[in-house]
Amino acid sequence: MKKPVRIYYLCIHNRCRSQIAEAFTRFYGGNSVIVESAGVEDAKDIHPLTIEVMEEIGIDISKNVAKTVDMKTFVASDVIVKLCQQVKEKCPIIPFGIRREHWDIEDPIMGANDQDVDIEAFRRVRDEIHEKVKMLLDEIGALEIQLMN
Repeated sequence: MKKPVRIYYLCIHNRCRSQIAEAFTRFYGGNSVIVESAGVEDAKDIHPLTIEVMEEIGIDISKNVAKTVDMKTFVASDVIVKLCQQVKEKCPIIPFGIRREHWDIEDPIMGANDQDVDIEAFRRVRDEIHEKVKMLLDEIGALEIQLMN
């Protein structure tokens, strides 16, 4: 049996993009992956629209919590995916030998308070991350199931 690939997704607050990427990776990667996500800055919670757009496609992340970067997990990762430009600038230095990915994904929350955000922006982000996660898992040989388009 092949050792699971350890993937760590990073965004600013772990309220949206990295939570979505973690959920899709867990869904498609199954036992082939160990996946975590975190933010480089503190956040109080996952944005409610993040939970809602994932629920729309049958993935429940309502019990997830927003976390900040854990250096032990960070240095033990096989793949680190930075989901935005801000993380690229604030991310700790990635040790040699860890695969680096940078996906410049729009922040659906950026510049708006929680009441003024657009659910369509969250759906676009979800769908973009969905495709990128499937491609990454396929590239690293960790794609186990394909139940969604």
